[in-house]
Amino acid sequence: MLTQQIADKIRTKVSSLINQELWVVDLAGLSLSHTPHLADLTVDLSTTDWAIPFSYSGNTVGHIVLEQQLTGHADIAPLIKSIAELIMHQSLVLEQIPHQDERLDKFVYDLLNEPDPDWGLLTAEARLFDIELDRPRIAMIVRIDDESLAISYQDPTSDREIRLTRYKTNLTRALDSFYTSSRLNVVAYLGGNTFCILKDLLASDEAESDISISVDRFKKSLNAFYGIIKGELNAPATIGVGNYHENLAGLRQSYLEAKSAIELGSANWDYDKIYHIDDFGVVAPLLSGIDENNIYFSRDLLDRLGQNQEIIETLNAFFNYDMSLTRTADAMNIHRNTLVYRLDRIKEALDLDPRDFDDAMQIRLAILYTRFLEPGHAA
Repeated sequence: MLTQQIADKIRTKVSSLINQELWVVDLAGLSLSHTPHLADLTVDLSTTDWAIPFSYSGNTVGHIVLEQQLTGHADIAPLIKSIAELIMHQSLVLEQIPHQDERLDKFVYDLLNEPDPDWGLLTAEARLFDIELDRPRIAMIVRIDDESLAISYQDPTSDREIRLTRYKTNLTRALDSFYTSSRLNVVAYLGGNTFCILKDLLASDEAESDISISVDRFKKSLNAFYGIIKGELNAPATIGVGNYHENLAGLRQSYLEAKSAIELGSANWDYDKIYHIDDFGVVAPLLSGIDENNIYFSRDLLDRLGQNQEIIETLNAFFNYDMSLTRTADAMNIHRNTLVYRLDRIKEALDLDPRDFDDAMQIRLAILYTRFLEPGHAA
């Protein structure tokens, strides 16, 4: 428990205060650290009356042995003891924080990604982190544009690890300051530049029967919350948000939706924004996997787009030329009336008009989403 590193910290601090040579020794009197002019030796604690013991968690862990007994030793010794114990406590707490954080990160990663989860084991493990898995939550993915996070783990005191810890702290502070009535949130680091938030949906005075109200309130708050996160992180950040689904399997579904939202939003619009899965219209039900009727409609739409190359080419050109009939016809080397005829056919086939902005966005997203259906694609 009392390591050489901790002993060095104690020796440096105490010697600077009392201006005297000293040893820091373990319970057997073996020197772990000493000032430069002293020899490395084993101190006989039974005959050294002025050795100052110090403790951790109620147990003596070491002694500070001064080269000479100080005048007023009885008055100064308690101060030296307090300094040593404070350094001991701070050092051990700081050593434990990275390991505790890493365990929490791994737990959250397994909770959301393990192919065949043992729900009983995960629930028991959650208790170790004081996480109530039965509370309704929504998953959010946060990707921070910081190149230092791409560097592999090296040292707990490295700049990367310090920044990683700071980002987690800032995300937690943003949640607590904005959602003041619901603070049972979980923030975890998933690797690379990606963090996950499991957002608690219930305020302290709400019953679970009010969940639909909580979800609606949460969705309306996202843009304002994004502003708070940006201010805390002080770095470009893209966020994906899933929907609420019941139980742990539903939380995993929410996580997948958040991943899809961030992928689709970044690819189709831009980075450094917040995207909710519902922003993607007709494609959203395909991502959520909840509404079977909507899934059928979405898959049918995607199938028809994928099987008719002329439709795909026409739509891509139409969207690439900002929905301009003239520019699209010129680029495709077809008559303008031919283009209008094709767009009419597309409207009839899809029941979505590519000349209408909202419909065009849904069609464009459906085309984009075809790549997410390809085997081996990583969302």
